Amino acid sequence: MDCVWRYQATDADQRVVRGAVIAPSRDLAWARLAASGLRPGQVGLDLARTCAHALVPRHDPRDLERLYRSLGQRLAHGTPMPRALAGCEALLRDPLLREAVRLMRLQALGGSPLHASMAAVGLPAREAVLVRAAEAAGDLPAVLLQLAEAARSRRQLDAALARVLWIPLATAGFLYVFVFVTLMYAAPRTLAFFERAGARLPPYAADYFAFAREVGESPVLAWGVFLALPAALLAVVRTRCGVGLIDRLPVWRELSTRADLSAQWAGFARLLRARVPPAEAASMVRDAGRRADCRAWFAGLVPLLQAGVFLAEAASRAGFPAHVCADVAAAEASGRLPDSLERMARELDEDVTGLAARLADVMQLASMLLLGAGVVAVFFLSYGPIMAVGLRNA
Repeated sequence: MDCVWRYQATDADQRVVRGAVIAPSRDLAWARLAASGLRPGQVGLDLARTCAHALVPRHDPRDLERLYRSLGQRLAHGTPMPRALAGCEALLRDPLLREAVRLMRLQALGGSPLHASMAAVGLPAREAVLVRAAEAAGDLPAVLLQLAEAARSRRQLDAALARVLWIPLATAGFLYVFVFVTLMYAAPRTLAFFERAGARLPPYAADYFAFAREVGESPVLAWGVFLALPAALLAVVRTRCGVGLIDRLPVWRELSTRADLSAQWAGFARLLRARVPPAEAASMVRDAGRRADCRAWFAGLVPLLQAGVFLAEAASRAGFPAHVCADVAAAEASGRLPDSLERMARELDEDVTGLAARLADVMQLASMLLLGAGVVAVFFLSYGPIMAVGLRNA
């Protein structure tokens, strides 16, 4: 597991430098600082930022896109690498990525190539390999711009998936707060009115107001449960069991699978274009997927490719979905494998975007119905007895 380490070090000019670096261990953090030309004095675990990084383990995709695009444009205009990295550093909002770019700039001042500094600060190995091939071929700015487009595409896929989940989550959150406020504050006042009027409540309303009375008499416990329940639910959802339950929804499983495969096959195609051996490319893009099954498929691809099996047959034997195997076979038969695989990745990207848009519309309608049903239920429980008493007295 990667952790965030605070450090205090001195640079070549004996100036004190403070910041944070991502590394699996303190020793590796120390080594990365030393590789950047710094002399570490203190390196300690930053527990709060480590926990935050565990929840969101990747750098901000928008900042990654901004970094690669700005760096590619600056290098295309002949800006020296250290100055180009310094200009990019000022554009970034992600503090950990900004720290990584600072260390890359220090390594560039020491003469390290860009791919070596990227690997040293922990940026994805597949991107460092692409940069290494681009540096050898002399087309580094163009490859950096391609990486920026890849980061943009992944960010758009994530946004499409987030839109599907945001609407029902927001509706459920509003309904949860509405019900709690009604139980805590509105229901006791309504019950006091009924008691003063001597009204006889129906059984369902009597049970509801009895529960509301118990909630109102224990405000500390009620608030504790109110705050703890969403946190516990979030913790359960993030477990393997919770993810498995969500994954039982066929539409969500199809969406997330196609999103992962789009990112992985696009990365695989770029590595092939950079003349990386297929087995090594499959190993590098394996961890680009967030789903366990997508990672397992690419992990199964590695030994088959090492054994000399053709890509289409290897994909079929590794367990990839039938539509992916058919597209890979067509790409292999075309004689232009990287271009065809990139086209397949774009089509998967378009599938995710279109399906997510349609699903978001359905979720919006379902959320409105759920919200309306919840409000009507609370109104019926709270004010239905008032209307019944009024009709009896009329």
